[in-house]
Amino acid sequence: MMEHLNKTTGLLIKNGSFVGCSVIFPLDGEFLCLTAGHNIYGKNFDQVFDPDFWKVEDHLGIKHDIKECICDMNFAKAHDIVILKLECGSDLKSFHCPEFYTIPINPAHSFTFRAKYEQSKTVVTQRHLQFNSLCTESDFKFFCTIEKALLMNNDYKSGSDWLGGWSGTGLFLDNHHELICFGVMTDIPNKGNDGQLKFTSVSALNNLNFNIRAASQLDLEKKLLASSINAIFDQTDDEAISKWTEDEINKPQLEYINTKLAKAYSDDRLDLMRKNTIRKLIIGKTFLSTELKKHETIFNQYTKAYNAYALEDLEIVANNRQEANAGIKKIKETYEEYLLSCLEGILGIDDIKILANYGISDWIANCSLSFLENE
Repeated sequence: MMEHLNKTTGLLIKNGSFVGCSVIFPLDGEFLCLTAGHNIYGKNFDQVFDPDFWKVEDHLGIKHDIKECICDMNFAKAHDIVILKLECGSDLKSFHCPEFYTIPINPAHSFTFRAKYEQSKTVVTQRHLQFNSLCTESDFKFFCTIEKALLMNNDYKSGSDWLGGWSGTGLFLDNHHELICFGVMTDIPNKGNDGQLKFTSVSALNNLNFNIRAASQLDLEKKLLASSINAIFDQTDDEAISKWTEDEINKPQLEYINTKLAKAYSDDRLDLMRKNTIRKLIIGKTFLSTELKKHETIFNQYTKAYNAYALEDLEIVANNRQEANAGIKKIKETYEEYLLSCLEGILGIDDIKILANYGISDWIANCSLSFLENE
């Protein structure tokens, strides 16, 4: 649903001049706008809001009149978020209403926003934000981390001054099949030198009968993930293993598998262990490509962990099959413990076991893992 993100971008215009950004959307027959409270009441929250002087411009450049602000100055000052009712100047059906969720504290999530700053002629999209921490001043306010370079101009000056106008833009979940909004940007603390942005959660609007869901419901979509994993297991049957074995592109990997497993298992077990290794390899690759890649931050964390561990000397000193077998088990156990320390709380134990089994199978199927004999 990310193609609808641009439809939610609204630019606040006062007396013909750009002031800040907002999230615009249809809801229950109304055309609404979320933005930072200080955009309309001033930085000191001491300005009277007169809708006659204001308009909101959509992604097509159409300007819409503002009918009223639902939130008063005291509410805006406390939370720095407001809802505006708009007079739709075009077809309301051409806009898209996002889903709204509470503060997403899970570090697995990656966020995006679209905004315009004062000196820019166009709206830009920024990605790869992550939750950092809650604000001590309010349960409804939180910080997100952003690459500091994105807060610097061509003169290499970081600062919120030249980025004026970002306030009020919506924070959305990146790379998701639904369009999900968590809140609006309210500040660039310390002129951007901390590489952080400040947001107010839509949870502050709960008293206004705003439909807001718990962000915990987004955590890996575990029911969907579980059913997908079951489907992967079902699909990786003997036929799938035979097809993999017969595919010429897998010939180098198959040679590594045959050579290495012969050092660890007796002839009567070799065929079974070969099938098990290929099965774990297929399941792991499919899990990574069809499921984990949907969650960009988790996938990147796993990849970083995998690559770091692969730098270790994956050598097994063994003079017989028993020692070789024990060496393989030891590496798998150590790697599984390592993955658990890196991904605990982000992935479930079963998911980590799949990745651990994939890791050892992948190393057997390439030149990473080797067997040495005592001299």
